[in-house]
Amino acid sequence: MEAMPGRNAKAKTAQQWVRGFQRKLYAAAKKNGTRRFKILQDKVWKRETLEEAWRRVAANHGSAGVDGQTIEWIKEKYGVERLLTEIAKELTEETFNPGMIRRVYIPKPGRREKRPLGIPTVKDRVAQMAVKLVIEPLFDADFLPCSYGFRPKRSNQQAAEKVHQLINTRKWVVDVDLKSYFDTIPHERLKQRVRTRVSDSRTLALIWKWLKAKVLEDGKATEPERGSPQGGVLSPLLSNIYLHQLDQMWKRGDGELIRYADDLVILCYSREQAEKALVRVREIVTGLGLEVNEEKTKIRHIAEGFDFLGFTFREGISPKSGRLVRVKVPRKKSIQSIGQKVKATLQKTCLGKPVREAIARINPKLRGWANYFKIGNSYVAALKVQHRVCEELRIFVRRRHSRKDRRGYRHWPDSFFYREGLLYVPNLIRRSNAA
Repeated sequence: MEAMPGRNAKAKTAQQWVRGFQRKLYAAAKKNGTRRFKILQDKVWKRETLEEAWRRVAANHGSAGVDGQTIEWIKEKYGVERLLTEIAKELTEETFNPGMIRRVYIPKPGRREKRPLGIPTVKDRVAQMAVKLVIEPLFDADFLPCSYGFRPKRSNQQAAEKVHQLINTRKWVVDVDLKSYFDTIPHERLKQRVRTRVSDSRTLALIWKWLKAKVLEDGKATEPERGSPQGGVLSPLLSNIYLHQLDQMWKRGDGELIRYADDLVILCYSREQAEKALVRVREIVTGLGLEVNEEKTKIRHIAEGFDFLGFTFREGISPKSGRLVRVKVPRKKSIQSIGQKVKATLQKTCLGKPVREAIARINPKLRGWANYFKIGNSYVAALKVQHRVCEELRIFVRRRHSRKDRRGYRHWPDSFFYREGLLYVPNLIRRSNAA
């Protein structure tokens, strides 16, 4: 913990204990597919679990909840030891009560609409993470290979690669959109699914409290009747637990299902199979008390192209062989999104700061974008991103020097920013995959 001797060694020990315990739980759940685990809560409040929960929550940073407390404030003012001791005491004595959830809205890239997020307090996030660390292995042992979202050792890149592999032969795609999924999960049905693996009444009671935690929006507090708010630590796991039923009911003959949380596509051999798959997925989703967004759910051929997990999958001509091949390129919104993030970062950077410091703030964002999209045919997109970044930096330095010249190429060419340490994104992308 902060300012403590042996902090790194202590954190490593906690991490090792949690991983070892998770492996045991996973093995036990895998061995017996119907076993319900009764004594879990003492592992939730165990010191090693709480320390690892804090480490993960702190690494994610995140905004303050309704109490205004941030990760930095707890580290510097309140004290991590004090916080974890309080959480352990309240969990042990069964007096832990969740705080209200702060509702905010964030823009969707390239759209006018906004996505609702629910931000719990840091205290709640740590407690939720502790519960997640303990119960996740029990459910992950049951999850099927078609599920990639928010699971240990699985990623959106793996899901994108699997889709890319399948479209070589399955060229008809059912692009499915679930309407406001996180806000519409039926609580009682979700509880039934959680009870299939967890029978510890204290752990269950905690999860129910978080599901019913009041949401504060525009000064008004409301208690949700459905849903698990995006932004909560437990929400991704709960969403997977509920949609696992879709995975179980899906038959491979209906098409190949690939799901990343509530984002899913079904790859089919023919238009006829795709139409049957769409009918079937509507039946399953409706039976789960959810709704398919009919406006955004479409049947598409690979020649038309479709979007999934930040990529656009389509057919293209190979520059090497001249043959028709299947490619995945960063979608336009993904290119726009990184440009907007760079712009927002520079707008928040004090004009008195050196250019090198401004560049140091945007480089991690560029590296993250490149690390994700380098698995695709992304070189051309990387050139576009690089051009946008240099333009935004020119705007920054023009404002900094109060210059009114329109572009500033003469005074600040691209090479100026590279000398100041700017990453060259195309170099981070595999040139051999250029589309």
